[in-house]
Amino acid sequence: MSDSGAGTNNGRLRSWLLLTANRVVIAALLTAGLFVVLVAAGAVNTTSLRVLIRQGTHVERLFQSFVMSLVTGITLVVTLTQLVLSRELGPLGEQRDRMAGAVDFRQDIEELSGSVAPPDPASFMQLCEARASTLEERVADNDDAALRENVTDLAERIGEHAATIGDQLADADFGDFDVVGVILNYDYSWNIYATRRVRAAYGDALGEAEHDAFEDLLDVLFLFGPAREHFKTLYFRRELVDLSRDMLYAGVPALAIAIMGLLYLNPNSFIGSTLGIENVVFVVSAAVAIASTPFFVLVAYIVRLATIAQRTLAIGPFVLRDSQRSLDLGVEDE
Repeated sequence: MSDSGAGTNNGRLRSWLLLTANRVVIAALLTAGLFVVLVAAGAVNTTSLRVLIRQGTHVERLFQSFVMSLVTGITLVVTLTQLVLSRELGPLGEQRDRMAGAVDFRQDIEELSGSVAPPDPASFMQLCEARASTLEERVADNDDAALRENVTDLAERIGEHAATIGDQLADADFGDFDVVGVILNYDYSWNIYATRRVRAAYGDALGEAEHDAFEDLLDVLFLFGPAREHFKTLYFRRELVDLSRDMLYAGVPALAIAIMGLLYLNPNSFIGSTLGIENVVFVVSAAVAIASTPFFVLVAYIVRLATIAQRTLAIGPFVLRDSQRSLDLGVEDE
């Protein structure tokens, strides 16, 4: 019991660090962690930091490196981000093609739903839920008891999961992590596989209306793939804009601190001690930590983007995660 709880807690902590936590908070935690480590190292180091400052080698070179890397790194990140976002500045023809693609996709959804599709992510999950319910209703009068049981289990699983995801998406906005974070938990690839497997296992017992219900459900599930990629693309663009902005916000004070450390820090600075540790150790540690903040901001954002990209590498009926292959369908292999 305790091992299971510990594993769950570790999984939640890992998910929080990699995905759900505010990226500024993660960067702040990394900055604070570096400060604590540097202070602890200064407390146990037998060589006085003032001696190193007086020698004018290690500390001076450190702040010189910070100044050069901050200017270069911030400029590079902002430039790369602008290159990625330059697609938003395309000519009119490209913008019309993008608009046409979005309209065609929405029309496909409307053809399946038979009504005008609401412009929110939750509406797509409602369509999945409705198609699963329709499938269950169509096979309710089928003479094959095993078919009815498996379709009921499948429809309930798809419908309940879609309803849960839809509720979570109800207040989410396009481009937000709330949308991407929720759809990462919808294993549509497994649902496609499960639906096709049930249909193949009982194909001879299905009537025309029941076949059509399976096809309608599969059509909706197949549309989820490009929809997820669209949501992910919008989020990545928004995240890159936030990354550039936060890098600039963190980079200006970090550069100022690095320059001040290079120009004004001397062996006579911050005389005295606190808690048995020289005050200069606290000051230099804080300066180094603050100067490292832009790097930690970059790490915090890239880790989340890489995690999302890893979990959505495949599009279509490809099951990549072991947790998605653990469900027993209750269908015998031939």
